[in-house]
Amino acid sequence: MTARRVLLVDDSSTMRRMISMLLGDQGYEVKTAVDGNDGLAKAREQPVPELILTDFEMPELDGPGLCRALKADKALATIPVLMLTTLGESKSKVEGLDAGADDFIQKPKSPGDIEELFARIRAHFRLADMGRELAERNHMLETVHKKLHFELELARKVQRALMPRPPRPRGNLRVAVKYTPANQLGGDVYDFYRLDENRLGVLVADVSGHGVNSAMLSGMVKALGAGLSIAVMEPGELLAGLDIALEQYFPEGYFCTGFYIIVDEETGLIRYAGVGHPPAIVIGPNGSRLLNSNPGLLGVGMVDGTSGDVDRLVPGESLIVYTDGLPDAMDPADVLFGEERLKVLLQSLHGDDPSTILDQVELAVNKHTFPGSAADDINMIVIQYPKE
Repeated sequence: MTARRVLLVDDSSTMRRMISMLLGDQGYEVKTAVDGNDGLAKAREQPVPELILTDFEMPELDGPGLCRALKADKALATIPVLMLTTLGESKSKVEGLDAGADDFIQKPKSPGDIEELFARIRAHFRLADMGRELAERNHMLETVHKKLHFELELARKVQRALMPRPPRPRGNLRVAVKYTPANQLGGDVYDFYRLDENRLGVLVADVSGHGVNSAMLSGMVKALGAGLSIAVMEPGELLAGLDIALEQYFPEGYFCTGFYIIVDEETGLIRYAGVGHPPAIVIGPNGSRLLNSNPGLLGVGMVDGTSGDVDRLVPGESLIVYTDGLPDAMDPADVLFGEERLKVLLQSLHGDDPSTILDQVELAVNKHTFPGSAADDINMIVIQYPKE
């Protein structure tokens, strides 16, 4: 192993010779300096010392002054400094330690003193090595963190780019969407499918958890849902098909909920089905009603056919489909935002345009969770039949 480098600073030539010889016998590479100014200059020479032994009392620049100068230099500040003295007064020890010395020991006068000096030096080398190793690991972790942050940010941009904009109106209905992931990557997914000139398919799904795994699985839901929307005619059939297809891809412990709507943009007729998903809410001048979901989970192979239902939007009504991150958002006292609070809020907004409804719901959730934020992804879609 390479000899450890020690700088010995002492104005006594006798003490320099004695201590440097003792250290040399222990295998240390010793460089000496005759006073504080010489010691500071020698400390800056390359390679820098790994440990500095300095006398307390020296002309011009004493031990405490040397310590202060060393600790003020960023390149030298982490080098352990042991202060040697023939004085035993507490005042001198306090002054030396306050100046930045890492340890304080009397100059050796006996074999026992010499062994103590060697033991202190070994201990400080161990501490310095541990500190250096910790700094290296922190640097590695910081590098990995920056790389991970960059990759997550890139993945977030890709995921957001894959989220479609609301389709252009082709009839009487208007659509708006707002998606807010809890982290950089979310597990909620939505998609729109043009089935023919008038009919629009709308899928909303929520993969368990959030983060990288859930984001990747949500992409699988999106891809499979798009294929199924072409092949099947009924919402219940699409969700049952999703359950079977996702079972092949979802790892153990993962699942999702889903709500699928086929809406006629001319007449407002809605065919819908849900599995394990929060009910959709219809609001209008005559009050609100729920479009309920079936029990169960998708992606675990337990859905054996899914029944659907029919509804119709009339002028002045809006349909809101959302994921459970919305009602499950908690305030600092762990009180849920809740479905009832959501229904009351939505009813108060029934005359507003779809984007305004989404903005006001988001604002209400933010106020409810302040100073925190929602713990889960929130996805909301409004389908509105404006007043004539």
